[in-house]
Amino acid sequence: QGDGARKCFTCQGSGVPPCEPCIEMNKQSRMQQAHQREQGPHPPGVSISKCGDGELSTLQSLWSDRGGSGAVEAAWIVDNPLLAHFYHERRKDLKSELRREPDELQGFHGTRPDSVLSIAQTGFDAGRRSGQAFGAGEYFAKNPSVSEGYCHGGRYMFVCRLCLGHQSSTSANKDGDHIWVPDQQYYVISQPDQILPQYIIRFCSYSSYGEVPSPELSRALSLPWWSTKIERQVTHVPANRPCVMSMPSTNALWMGYLHANVEDRQLEADIRAFFATHAPKFAPGLRVHIASGKYKKAHVQLQEAIPKDLVHRLNRLPILEAGTERRICVDDAHGSPEQECPRWIAGFCRGRNLRFTHSCWCKHKDRPTEKAIYRLVEVDLWGAKGTEIMDKFMQSTPFHDGGHPYVVAIHAVQNDTLAKLHEEYRAYLRNKNKEEPSVRELYHGTNNKIVDVLFKHGLQPPSDVQASDRCPVSGGKGLCTSLCNNDCKHCVERHYWDKCHMFGLGIYLADLSQKSHRYCSQPELLPNGRRRFRMVLCSVLGRALEVAGHLKYKEAMHDVCNVRAVGDELKDMIEPHCCSVPSKHAVEGADLLAVKGLGGAVRPGYSVVNSEYIAYHPYQCLPKYQITYEV
Repeated sequence: QGDGARKCFTCQGSGVPPCEPCIEMNKQSRMQQAHQREQGPHPPGVSISKCGDGELSTLQSLWSDRGGSGAVEAAWIVDNPLLAHFYHERRKDLKSELRREPDELQGFHGTRPDSVLSIAQTGFDAGRRSGQAFGAGEYFAKNPSVSEGYCHGGRYMFVCRLCLGHQSSTSANKDGDHIWVPDQQYYVISQPDQILPQYIIRFCSYSSYGEVPSPELSRALSLPWWSTKIERQVTHVPANRPCVMSMPSTNALWMGYLHANVEDRQLEADIRAFFATHAPKFAPGLRVHIASGKYKKAHVQLQEAIPKDLVHRLNRLPILEAGTERRICVDDAHGSPEQECPRWIAGFCRGRNLRFTHSCWCKHKDRPTEKAIYRLVEVDLWGAKGTEIMDKFMQSTPFHDGGHPYVVAIHAVQNDTLAKLHEEYRAYLRNKNKEEPSVRELYHGTNNKIVDVLFKHGLQPPSDVQASDRCPVSGGKGLCTSLCNNDCKHCVERHYWDKCHMFGLGIYLADLSQKSHRYCSQPELLPNGRRRFRMVLCSVLGRALEVAGHLKYKEAMHDVCNVRAVGDELKDMIEPHCCSVPSKHAVEGADLLAVKGLGGAVRPGYSVVNSEYIAYHPYQCLPKYQITYEV
């Protein structure tokens, strides 16, 4: 290997050993090839699995909010990686054409029961269109009662994600890609790649009599998981990374990588056996969580802090993984100051601003939004998306203070940096859950004087540290939690419950504008005495874990900093209401909390009247629209 004194011109990585530039060139090439393989089209195939309570509640609300008669009885997630790939590629093209993020919405589509599985597997076929009374394309209804008439006696229909580019000026649908028919409330989409089937729902209706059966569909939906996918099974693990623990001791360990094709239950048993053999003093009370992704890893919580020397020694001792002896990396889960952060997901580490709960002491990169810029693009109030936003916004009025709002304007928020980070988080969830993430639009109310900050940097989860008056960044703003990272020399005192952060240190969102309006403060005061507010409508990614019940004590969930943190402890935090506490399996598969509103059964301070959602990663939530309204 050369000393770097002369530039390498000829070896192109073939030198033995190669020079430093060629080593780096080969590394970058391998990473690029691996990224291309991951990002490329998946083989054809679809999986259908039953929705959890959180997704089912969201669909039931969508049905009723859109004026559906009857109710949604059951729902299934449709995951078709190839259709999702085509959808997102088309979405990128539209973004380039529009020079902003395209609008998206959900539409209902009714079809014959025997056609449901075919559409789920291959998508919509432009060659099989008929009717076309309002233009050329696939037809979707805003109101599910309209789609019911196309179910031909069946009780199943699709909920699809629709991507909108240019609205056509005529029913030929040739100078654009969609038509909005307000009188019939139809969305007509010209290109199948702008349609992604998300859910199959089974409904009951007051107007339906009998049912046209489909044995094949009934058989598929009766299974816990029905699939025609050709899974890309990963049977290898990368080389062990070095243990760099430098702190004297730790109460949390990271262990990996583990084989993704081994069941979680087996891996947990192997981890426990490893401690029983090599560190028996620390085996009692061990809490093990197996985290999935391309590879698996174990997060281990210890009752007693384990010293650094023993952690380094564990790296040299064998573990029996599914009957095969090997060695894995065992490291401090809180990280070390000289270490590049391994918990950096889509430009963010949740432990960066935590000092007392799930802290991370690694070396972190600068915030990726420091140089971000945004612009606001006006949305047509009477177009397909503008109408949907306005109708939904007005459904929960008048507000709690008796105010009758009037929507002045809707603007799409265009921030390319945030959109890219949001897309990275979508890819992370896709890899973690092995399915296309759910997407929902939720409201966020906040101090109107900092809305511009949110549009630049995104929504941020709070710290577990009090804001110090001595701090030049967080002091003097009346904040209950610090804006700083955990290396601030001023903000060092723990933040305790004080009628705040009822369900954890997360980003709070709502599906009712009325609820989010409660948190909109510092409006613009107009000369006529009215107040002008701004509310944010966000695109939020991930599976929702529904929690329906009352806190067992007021601060029970205050320190929760991610969904996984509740683990087995949820039963000690929540007294369920008319349901059971979600299982550990449901908790581990979830990405955000959906706290169900209990209406008249609420216990003030322990539960909520109207539902709310809590996300824990800033780029899980993309500010998409600013709704300006007067009260």
